[in-house]
Amino acid sequence: MPSEFVLVGLSWIDGQKQLVAFIFMLMYLIAVLANCSIITLVKTDRKLQEPMHIFICFLALIDLSVCSTVIPKALAILWFGSNTINSNSCLVQMYVLYAILGIQSSLFALMSFDRYVAVCHPLRHSIIMKSSFIVKSVVFIISRSTLLLIPIPALAAQMTYCKANVIPHSYCEYIEVIKLWCGDLTPTVVYMIILLCVFPGGDNALVIFSYVNIMYVIHMLRSSQARWKSFSTCSSHAILLSLFYIASAFPLFLFLYHPDSPLYLKTITEILSFLLLPMINPIVYGVKTKEIQDGLKRLYLRKFRNKAR
Repeated sequence: MPSEFVLVGLSWIDGQKQLVAFIFMLMYLIAVLANCSIITLVKTDRKLQEPMHIFICFLALIDLSVCSTVIPKALAILWFGSNTINSNSCLVQMYVLYAILGIQSSLFALMSFDRYVAVCHPLRHSIIMKSSFIVKSVVFIISRSTLLLIPIPALAAQMTYCKANVIPHSYCEYIEVIKLWCGDLTPTVVYMIILLCVFPGGDNALVIFSYVNIMYVIHMLRSSQARWKSFSTCSSHAILLSLFYIASAFPLFLFLYHPDSPLYLKTITEILSFLLLPMINPIVYGVKTKEIQDGLKRLYLRKFRNKAR
C-alpha cells in the first residue's frame, strides 16, 4: 500500500480557490449551527421527547459527523494546497464515512417505519414506538454498520496497488481506491454485493413497505382535511428521503455510465452529499415541523429572558 494518496478532486478550481473555500466554509458553518441547534433543542425541551424528534436529533448528529469527516480536508486543500493524505488516515476516513452513511440509511428506514405506525396505527404508536424499542433500534443500526464495514479498511490495507496513488476526489472514496488495486478482486466484489443486500436492500424494503401502506391509508380517507393532515405528518421525512436517494444515486450513476466523468461532476456529488444535505436537513425539519418551530421559539425566549435578567 502506498504511504500516501494524492487527492486531486478540487484541482480543476484554479483562480477561485479562496472564493470556493469561503463558500464551503460558510455552508459548513451553517450546517454545524443548524444541526447543533436541533440537537440542543431536542435535548433540552421536554415537549420534544417523542420518537420522531429523537430520530431528527440523531439525524442531525449524523449530518454533523458526515460533513466534519470530509469538508475540513477539502478546506485544507483549497486554503493550503494540502492535497495528500497518508494511508492510515485514508483508511480511517473511508471506514468512518461509510459507517456513518450506513447508519444514516438505516435511520431513514427506521424513521419511515415510525411514520408508518403514526399514520396507519396512530392509537398504537405510543405502545410500539416506546423508548426501549428506540434504544434497541438505534443500538442495532449502529452495531450493524460499524461491524459490517470493518472489511473496508481491512481489504484496502491487504491489497496490492499497481497504479498511481491518485484519487479524483477530495476524500478517500472507496470505489476510486478499488480502481488502484491489481490482482483478484473477487472477495471485494462478494463483500460489496453483501453490503448492497444488507443496507440498500433491507433499508429500502422497509421504506417501500412503510410508504406503500401510508399512501394506501391516505387514499382511503374520505376527508380532504384528514388526507392533508396525514400527508403533512410524513412530508418532511419524504422530502429528505428523496434528497438522500438522489445524492446516493448520482455517484453510482457516474460510476456505472460515466466512469471517466470530469472532476467537476465528482465535486458536485461531494457538495451534494456531504455539505448541502447536512445543511438542508435541519432547515427542512425546522420549516415543516411545527413542534420544532415552537421549540426554537421557546429556546430563544429562554435565552433572551436570561440575558435580560
